[in-house]
Amino acid sequence: MNSDWLVMDASIAIKAVLPNPELENCLALVGTFAQIKPLAPALWAYETTSALNKAVHFKSITQSEARQALKLLHALEVQLFIPDEDQNLKAFEWTLRIQRVSAYDSFYLALAQTLECEFWTADKRLYNALRDEQLEWLHYIGELNH
Repeated sequence: MNSDWLVMDASIAIKAVLPNPELENCLALVGTFAQIKPLAPALWAYETTSALNKAVHFKSITQSEARQALKLLHALEVQLFIPDEDQNLKAFEWTLRIQRVSAYDSFYLALAQTLECEFWTADKRLYNALRDEQLEWLHYIGELNH
């Protein structure tokens, strides 16, 4: 297991910059980024930007707050990976394995599997879908209990 890196999905990032019940846990994980390099598939940028746009659209935050949140996300210096053929195939297999219609979450799983590092999510539905797999590298943000 590579402890120098971790794969973080967009749900962690969004919950680290917007008010929510998991904010403290997400900030605690982000606080480890001085020692551990955060990684994600390239779609992380699209997902985080879309989530902030959705929050603006539904008037949960202002445009100014969304712009500030985007700056904070950029400051996390998450290294983004463009999937190659191997990653696409692994993501496809994960999607079949967890019986999902879309493969978005699977790209995070494929990256963590390939790099043999921890994967962190704040998506309870995804975590629950994988819990029975007994993956030692799978983590839910609620584990931190801050």
